[in-house]
Formats: sequence, structure tokens, C-alpha cells
Amino acid sequence: MDGYSFLRRLIAGFESRIGVLYAVVLVTALISPFILNDVVILILTPVIVRYAKQFRVSIAPLLVAEICFTNIASSLTPLGNPQNILLWQASGISARQFVLGTCWPIAISCALTAVALYPFRKRLGGAREFPTSVGTRLPAIYLSAVAVIVFSLDIVGVSNVLSLGMAFLLGLALNLRAPQQVAKEFDVKSLLILYVLVGSTLLVVNILQTSLVPYVAPAVSGSQPYSAFFVGLVSNLVSNVPATQLILGTVVVSSHTAPMLAVEAGLAGNIGPIGSFANILALLMVKRSGLAIRKIMILQLVVGLVSFLPALL
Repeated sequence: MDGYSFLRRLIAGFESRIGVLYAVVLVTALISPFILNDVVILILTPVIVRYAKQFRVSIAPLLVAEICFTNIASSLTPLGNPQNILLWQASGISARQFVLGTCWPIAISCALTAVALYPFRKRLGGAREFPTSVGTRLPAIYLSAVAVIVFSLDIVGVSNVLSLGMAFLLGLALNLRAPQQVAKEFDVKSLLILYVLVGSTLLVVNILQTSLVPYVAPAVSGSQPYSAFFVGLVSNLVSNVPATQLILGTVVVSSHTAPMLAVEAGLAGNIGPIGSFANILALLMVKRSGLAIRKIMILQLVVGLVSFLPALL
């Protein structure tokens, strides 16, 4: 749907008002709740790389802003990232209940992270003439349609699997004119890496399930700060999607604790480079562009720890 031009145009529109750093923050926060965070990373990272190279500014604060707010905002809804979809399906919770359970810690995390990034706003300079293009509005139409489909069907009690399937089919229908482009953009390698991570976790769960229960059960019960620390640690060892799969494969997750675990897993993804699959994608894309990633990882650790604090609530 030419999401690259769409997001580029959005950032160009906000940059003159709030600066490029907070333009990235705002665009990421608005888009991520309605589409998988990995997809946002795949589309938006090239925009950020191009901006950093063209205007010779540090890419670190821009990429950290993208990574952090993608992980934070995607944790708000049941369709924002893969682990939320898993928790939504396993717990049987409605989309509305899910959002009500995640909204306050997510709002606090957004505020804390925005403040933590503020010192870097002036370092990026004033407003520039951000290169833009006349792009399609199709992505905006699609994102709005996805939100309407998922939440309206949820109200009438339609299965979440069916509503997500309809949203996915709508995306395919809107791309019927360019099937070759869909195949070209399909990132098979990244998908296989994710399958390996999740598959390895399932294997460990099957072998060590009895031994894992004493450690997983307190986390699922909502015992704090244990729950946040457990999910945060495991997420940064194997990534948050496999960590969520480990929990779901070990014990039963209730409708009450599913949003809490979604927040913990989502915010844990901001701490380390493998905390979220979205982080891995972003860092790989930057490295392939010839830019250094060391400063990005250091800054991400600092800002990520700040953004994780609401998970302890």
C-alpha cells in the first residue's frame, strides 16, 4: 500500500510543529496499536535511516524513539503485536477489556519515555524541509478499517480469530493490483527466525514444563514486582514472543492477568536488542545501511529501563 510514502508524509507534516524526534514518536504511537509492531519497524526504519543520512544527524535517538514507542503503543491493543494476539486468544478476553487493562500503564510509559527522550530533541536541530512525496491514503483507510472490524465484531461476540482473519483478508484485497510486490516484500528470513525462536521455546516447555511451573505461576498470578521482573528477564533472553509462549505453554492465563502480561512483555522489549523481534529488525536494517548501532543499543537500554517502570505497577 506504499506505507513508506504514507509514514514519510506524516512525519513531514508533524516535523515543522514538534520537531523530527517527536514526529517519529507521535506517528509511531498512532500507528502501532493497529498493525503489528514488526510491520511498523519494517516500513518506518528506512524513513529514519534516510533522514539521518541526508541531514547528517545521529540516528540513535530517532531509532530509539521508534523502537520504544512501537513496543509501548503496540501493547495497548490485542492486535498490536504477536504476544498480545497470543494472550488475547488464550485468555478469551474481549478487545475492549484488553484495552481497559493496558491503557493506564501504557499511558504512563509513553509520558516517561517522552520525557527521557527530551534532551535529544535540540541535538537534532530545528525543523528541516523533510523530503516528502504525494502518497496514497490507502494505509490510513486500511488501519481505520482494521480497528472498526476488530472492535465492532468484538462487541457482537464474533471470534477474535475470525475478526483478525477478516482484517488480514481485507489487506490482501486492497493489494490485489500488486500481488508481485506483496511477494517481494514478504520477509521470509525474518519470519523463519521468529518461528525458530517460538519453536525452540515450545520444545523447552514440553521438556521442562513441571520444573517451570513454580517460576511461571507467581508471574501469572500478578505478584509484583516478581511478575514484571520475570517477564522482563525472560523476554530479554529469548525475546518477548517466545517468552509469552513459554508462559502460555506452562500455565493457564486468566482474563484478569492477560493485559498485565501484555504490558510487561511489551515494555520489556524496550530494554535489550533481542527483547523484541521488532528491535532485531530495526538494528539489522540500520546495520545494513552502513550506520553504527552501538550508540543505539546503549541509549535504548537507558530509555528502555525508564519505559519499563510502569510494568511494576
